[in-house]
Amino acid sequence: MSEPWWWTDGLSVGPAGLALDGTPLEALARAHGTPLYATGAPTIRRRLAELRQALAATGRPSAIHYAMKANRFRPLLETIRAEGDIGIDAASPAEVALALEVGFRPDQVSVTAGMLSDRDLRTLVAQGVHLNLDTRSVIRRYAAIPGHRRAIGLRLDPAVATSWGGEARLAYGNSKFGVLPNEIEDVAALAKAMGLTVDTLHVHPGWGLPDSAAPALAAVFARMASLASALPSVRTVDVGGGLGWRHREADRPLQPAAWSALLTEAFGDTALRIACEPGTFVAAPAGVLIVEVNTVEVRGGKTWIGVDAGHNVNVYAAHYGIPHAIVPVDRPLAEPEIEVEIAGNINEANDVFARGCPLPAVREGDLLAFLPAGAYGASMASNHCLRGTFAEVLIR
Repeated sequence: MSEPWWWTDGLSVGPAGLALDGTPLEALARAHGTPLYATGAPTIRRRLAELRQALAATGRPSAIHYAMKANRFRPLLETIRAEGDIGIDAASPAEVALALEVGFRPDQVSVTAGMLSDRDLRTLVAQGVHLNLDTRSVIRRYAAIPGHRRAIGLRLDPAVATSWGGEARLAYGNSKFGVLPNEIEDVAALAKAMGLTVDTLHVHPGWGLPDSAAPALAAVFARMASLASALPSVRTVDVGGGLGWRHREADRPLQPAAWSALLTEAFGDTALRIACEPGTFVAAPAGVLIVEVNTVEVRGGKTWIGVDAGHNVNVYAAHYGIPHAIVPVDRPLAEPEIEVEIAGNINEANDVFARGCPLPAVREGDLLAFLPAGAYGASMASNHCLRGTFAEVLIR
């Protein structure tokens, strides 16, 4: 039997059903309870190695800053820190504090965050980390804080809207983020007048970039190279994240080799260092959400499957309209027999994980695996309806 479309190199099937990095998920769920986020450290390391290879192919010096907003589970962060050459992309003072607690040095932490308050800025200055800023307001206020670092980055509005499924909520161009390209030189001049040096140009084009986004990315990277050549103080281009995984059989994510070729075309002949901020690419395939079926009910001609998690535990479907592959843990490769509606346990009408989902026969008490679920699941969880309890475990 051929591998299903949702398969990754971290998954396998044995006598006990689906396994992640060699560990049967049913045993984990029975030991830790559900809902359970299981994360595989070996998969994390494989994804980082793949990114290193893609960056090395550009011929330029490079740096990887893991975007911890994707998954901030402390054992996962400790796994990344143990790699030795990976930094952190943080989006708040509290994320910086966690990174420092785990053992990352301030010089390994890059902060990209919008609409920062003076309170945020004072904390970040005290933490001694590098900031990528994106408004004139924040530049003025940052420069007025005693003890600030002189070197800053500027976040560029990519001026393109590209993302998974063309979803506007996942596109970062023409939105609240970044300095417009035609204003970068003026904003850099303001920073210089305030005694600051722009050493980095930053951009984050979008989430879950499809292979069809390649022309738009090529234009974004070419623009960055042109702007960097006009700003002699710039030493680093930070191209953000965006590489992702399949959530539907029709998805065709941009592959690291193609991403590397785009970077090489734009920056290969420059003296610039290339930095990136992967989150989803690293964490998503390393994680599985395991839930238990508590209800099987036929109503109005449809079979409803109720599970012991809701959109407060995983927001993908309710907030972004992004599906997961959903498979039975004990027989993930079984042929589908029926189409079902899969609903969560939150008292909200939009708490539905899937509609018309093809599954084999499901019984109450069965375990279902949501794939891929390692990114933006646990880190975006809430305690709505006081149902925010879930377990996390790292497979080492």
